[in-house]
Amino acid sequence: MDTFPDILRKPEQEGFTDEPTGKAVLIGDMASGYPLLNKLFTFDPPEKKFELRAVIDADKCTIMQFYEDHKDKPFNWFNDQNKTMLEVCFISKPTCKLDGRGDLWRITIELRQTIP
Repeated sequence: MDTFPDILRKPEQEGFTDEPTGKAVLIGDMASGYPLLNKLFTFDPPEKKFELRAVIDADKCTIMQFYEDHKDKPFNWFNDQNKTMLEVCFISKPTCKLDGRGDLWRITIELRQTIP
């Protein structure tokens, strides 16, 4: 399995999110006064959202090519926050904005863990 490219910049800690989707349990109609809980899955996959700041053009191109090659399949990603390797997939296309200069980029990436 492929691994997310190792580039010069690491995810910013500010704004880093790592939260379950909340989609593992469906809460039904509460007309009777009691919630109807329907457990759909035993695994509620965490979603990670982070920014890469001051990314150079070459690394931006590497990330976008990796997205094009892996937008429909899982890959390995090293989580610097807790030092673990996770199998993840892209939730959406990475967004790229200029980051204060014409040659540096701010890239926002959203991933979903695919296995526990």
